[in-house]
Parts: sequence; C-alpha cells; structure tokens
Amino acid sequence: MERTFPCHCTTLRYTAQTLTEVYDRVLAPSSLKVTQYVLLESILQDEAEQSITDLAQQLGSDRSTIGRNIHLLARDGLVSLSRGSDRREHTVHVTARGREAVSLARPLWQKAQTAVADTLGQDQLQMLKTLLSQLEEVNI
Repeated sequence: MERTFPCHCTTLRYTAQTLTEVYDRVLAPSSLKVTQYVLLESILQDEAEQSITDLAQQLGSDRSTIGRNIHLLARDGLVSLSRGSDRREHTVHVTARGREAVSLARPLWQKAQTAVADTLGQDQLQMLKTLLSQLEEVNI
C-alpha cells in the first residue's frame, strides 16, 4: 500500500520504520534486531575493542542511544564492557556468543539487503543513497 504524507520528514520516518520492521522480521530467527546486528558488525569490523563514543560517531548516532543499545547487548551476553583509558570511557568487545549471533544473522541480513536491492534495482538504490546523502545537508 502506497502512503503519502504532506510532510517530507514524516514520509521518510514512516518508510524507515517500515523498512526496519522488514529487517527485524527477517532477522527474527537470529534473535537480533537490525540495530543490534549493525552495532555488533560495527564492533567486529575493527576486531579491536571500541569505545562507545567511537561507535556513535561511526554509526552517525548519539552516544546515549549507542550506550543504551550496548548495555542491552551486554545484558544478553553478546558484548562485554571494559573501562577505557579515561574513567568515563567504556570500551566494547563482542563475546563468543555475540559472534555466533552475528554469524547466524549475517545471511538473514543479506537476504533483506537483496530484497531491498531487487525491489528498487541497483540504479534506483544508488539514486536513493545519493538523495538521502543530499538531505543530510539541509540547512535552514
């Protein structure tokens, strides 16, 4: 069902919410949400411990949101937290259990990625990425 809203922001938020629900549904067998999967993959990308602040910058999110998500992953045994060089800094490391969850989730995430690419086609997908990047530059 195609929905249109008079507000550009509402249209983008609705689409993002819908797409998030699709990814979460596809990832359900792994017990990870797309936000958790992307966060775990981001930590694993470096293979070293990363600070919550660095992760927030890397993912374009605020530190408090990443911190809350990290604490949920830690509660579930998917990551461990350590003190950084500064008392206020915490570093994050993916546990063996977290690595297993990512291994299970990766092909499911790829399935969702492929579905989005197939729905739009490569040209339109690239155009969408370009347009979204341009919207990051809105300045009033």
